[in-house]
Amino acid sequence: MALCNGLGISAAVISVTASALVAGHVGWTGAMATVPYGLQFLALLLATYPSARLMSRHGRKPVFLAAATCGMIGGLLGYFAVLRSDPILLCLAHLALGVMLANANFYRFAALEVARPERSASAMSLVVFGGTFAAIIGPVLSRQAIFSADLFASAYLSILALGAVTFCLLVSTRLPVFARAPAGFGRRELAELLRQPRILIGAGFAAIGYGAMNLLMIASSLTMEQLGCLYEDISVAIQWHVLAMFLPSLVMGRIIAQVGAFSVALAGGVILLATSAIAFLNPMSVSVLQVCLITLGLGWNMTYVGGSYLVAKSVAPGHSLPAQAVNDLAIGVFAMIGAFLPGVIVTRYGWAGANLLVIAALLPVVLMAALHKLRAPQPAPQGVKD
Repeated sequence: MALCNGLGISAAVISVTASALVAGHVGWTGAMATVPYGLQFLALLLATYPSARLMSRHGRKPVFLAAATCGMIGGLLGYFAVLRSDPILLCLAHLALGVMLANANFYRFAALEVARPERSASAMSLVVFGGTFAAIIGPVLSRQAIFSADLFASAYLSILALGAVTFCLLVSTRLPVFARAPAGFGRRELAELLRQPRILIGAGFAAIGYGAMNLLMIASSLTMEQLGCLYEDISVAIQWHVLAMFLPSLVMGRIIAQVGAFSVALAGGVILLATSAIAFLNPMSVSVLQVCLITLGLGWNMTYVGGSYLVAKSVAPGHSLPAQAVNDLAIGVFAMIGAFLPGVIVTRYGWAGANLLVIAALLPVVLMAALHKLRAPQPAPQGVKD
């Protein structure tokens, strides 16, 4: 699961590094530059809930294999989009990639089903740590013409190759079927989940943290290009950002076991707020922007892992898939918003405006979580802090 997650995120790193630039290459500039990447997250959003339903009926493995196939199709469509300078093919490519990534998000939950209860936090964290692999190979594949003389065409062929390797890994991996039928996905079950404050707070941190990361990561690429940075420099900055996103997962499971997922997610939210405040005050500094990309990665890791684990451990086992669907559906919504907005925000309001938007979105969740922690501290279930 960690390797598959790393390969999936490698494809995501390539797409975030190249998508807006490729859109410009095929004729879409300004606010239109982020439309293909935004469609990728629209597909992620729309595929999350149906994927969870299919997993509840047929198990995780067949759905994971179908999603890896979508990744291969997306890479192939992207390749032809570059060769033909066709923005429609580029949009279709990123729609297919969105389906693949929607299912890749479930890898961390699949790990919980094969781990002992006392190791569950470490299992989820280590699957997310697989993204460190993406920080190493993703930017390399995005800036090296390995599979084609055209740099952008090679990038999409790299996505095709990553999808193929993921498919092979999944074929050779044994995943358990559900021992009992998961809870239904009706409105009553979902409404009951949404009435639980800890689920709302956990999903809120994971979702808004993801949206903030998406918005600022893409906005940073556009801003660095405006400030005269070369494509290679942008790719290196993104590489350090991705390392900061996933490297902390090596120890995040132990930290959650010690201080609790709630505290980790809250601390991550505070780090994201501080990062955006610093960036807002220094909008024209490339060095500050590069440092903020690193702290942005750290804050994302804490909100994503801490928030997701909080959701997973706040429900009974039979309700795990509906809770996962709620969590990842919320992530999909904010990830899509964060993918669509950067072109518009940077064009009209600049890097400072992007960070101000993050502060406005995240501050209410941080305040709500801090108030809840002060009012209603809860004991940890199963011997592990939540």
